[in-house]
Amino acid sequence: MGLTRLSLLAVFASMFAPWAIAVQPIEVRGSEFINTVTGARLQIVGIDYQPGGQSGYDPGSRRDPLSDGEVCLRDAALMQRLGVNALRVYNLDPTINHDLCASIFNSVGIYMLLDVNSPLGGESINRGDPASSYHSGYLNRIFGVVEAFKGYPNTLAFFGGNEVINDVGSAEIIPPYLRAVQRDLKDYIAKHSDRAIPVGYSAADVREILADTWKYLDCAIEGEGNDQSKADFFALNSYSWCGSAANYETAGYDVLVSQFSNTTIPVFFSEYGCNEVLPRTFEEVQAIYGPQMTAVLSGGMVYEFSQEPSNYGLVDVSNDGSVRLRVDYDNLQQQYSKLDFQLLGSADASATSRTPAQCDSSLITADGFNSSFEIPSIPEGGQDLIDNGIEDPNRGQLVSVPDTQVRQTVQDSQGNTITNLAISPLPEDQSNTPGAAPSSSGTAPSPTPSKKGAAMSQHDVSSWLLVCSLSLGLLLAS
Repeated sequence: MGLTRLSLLAVFASMFAPWAIAVQPIEVRGSEFINTVTGARLQIVGIDYQPGGQSGYDPGSRRDPLSDGEVCLRDAALMQRLGVNALRVYNLDPTINHDLCASIFNSVGIYMLLDVNSPLGGESINRGDPASSYHSGYLNRIFGVVEAFKGYPNTLAFFGGNEVINDVGSAEIIPPYLRAVQRDLKDYIAKHSDRAIPVGYSAADVREILADTWKYLDCAIEGEGNDQSKADFFALNSYSWCGSAANYETAGYDVLVSQFSNTTIPVFFSEYGCNEVLPRTFEEVQAIYGPQMTAVLSGGMVYEFSQEPSNYGLVDVSNDGSVRLRVDYDNLQQQYSKLDFQLLGSADASATSRTPAQCDSSLITADGFNSSFEIPSIPEGGQDLIDNGIEDPNRGQLVSVPDTQVRQTVQDSQGNTITNLAISPLPEDQSNTPGAAPSSSGTAPSPTPSKKGAAMSQHDVSSWLLVCSLSLGLLLAS
């Protein structure tokens, strides 16, 4: 046949490609996140993930939270065991490779919500002087994050800003720039991505300006539904539920539900988990995913995975890479195990068809909050970046995950070593839920039929690979 051994190997390697297991992309429909294939609603059951804290992002050493496959495999196994379906990463280097980490989280049904900014100079909007920081160099940075992550189907969304408005003073000048950044990101995605990826904002829970921040970002200028500066979602960092003594009313959750009851975009907690009472028992989970809140909000993300100086961690990570679970992890897992995820996946037809209000100064009620909807023009050089793309982009793509077994030592909260800890890849149309990861003695989950057809089971994949391996051996021996 004229095929060399290298040619045969190339053909054989290409045979693996069609069987890469992937979650289905998520889109925004009205006030809900919807699976584009199954039509099910996605309630975010997430965790904030920045191991090493701010120092975990170090462009000088080409390191960020999604750059080390062994670390991601360890943490993905623990997150799958916990039952989360999404993670948020705050600081990312768009120039380095994230393929393995993104693929690992993808394989276990965990979506990624990613901040495009960083705390380094020139990589975020300066709340004190936004005009000076809104330039083409900044846009090149945030467009680079889009390029690096747009190719992963489990990239759920991008945060265009995080707590940039944190008091009345910043609310006077920042709001138009938030909409400008959202517009620019969405224009770039529309031009350079093969699918729409939601762009939104993560707000500080400053109650005197929270409603106005949401209204400012949720409305459509001139009433146009395709207004690119409008947020696709609105998130808030809220720590108002503290300890077992708190409840739905004392935490102010009833106020939030009333406030967001007519939202036309998804609203969720991008951070929650007050640490004033330790260990945390996470009773708020039952409220967040209960009937009073799920009709309005789309879940939340616990702050945070690893223990850092701020003392919010679910796990302790040692310098040698070993991990010990904290009691907080056990308590959160117990709360998640009580949830009815089949019920949470039901979409509300009325919620998916809502239209935004027209932007008008009358929407804004707080004194000092910017009520002008004159959005800054894109800075010099920015439109060229949108039209032609950034130079030499680093574009990520899914790769095969070569190993599923965790190599680092992991202990439970009592100090007992957890054996046979591994990730368990899920069928292509599933996101992770509590109980989705089988025990070491269990069987792999059955594939679920979808509009793309059923995924192969673990047994089917193993049998198919065995046949392919034998066939390759015979070919190379001939």
